[in-house]
Amino acid sequence: MDFDIGSNHFRNASNSIEIEGVPHLSFEHNRRYNEMTLRGFIYDQKGNMVGKIAESSLTINIQGEFEMRSVPSVVKLLRRETEQVLLEVKFLDKDHVQINKAKLYSIKGRAFEVAPKHWKLGDDAPHSGEDMDCGGNAASLK
Repeated sequence: MDFDIGSNHFRNASNSIEIEGVPHLSFEHNRRYNEMTLRGFIYDQKGNMVGKIAESSLTINIQGEFEMRSVPSVVKLLRRETEQVLLEVKFLDKDHVQINKAKLYSIKGRAFEVAPKHWKLGDDAPHSGEDMDCGGNAASLK
């Protein structure tokens, strides 16, 4: 798969994105409905799992604070109370995924942010304009 994360391009990756060495998001093609689906985990600032996504739907929403919205080829995770977009995934085709917006936390409780021009983890410098060949491994963000 190919991932566009901010302005960064990850080529020849498996179907998943790792954040700080832990699988965080994965993508699958649902042949029955001929559409791409999202799987993943949602953590809080302490690193506690507070939500789980399977087949682009919330399967665990511990405090009821999240909501999923889907339209063909776009899946969004929102904070229910404010409707703030926490994650927006665009499926460009069955092997190409784009993420230009994210405000999540890693399993270590570090802020993970994606904007159209970069991705950033915690207080680390933003990553912008990188082109990585993943060699069949997960796209690794650390």
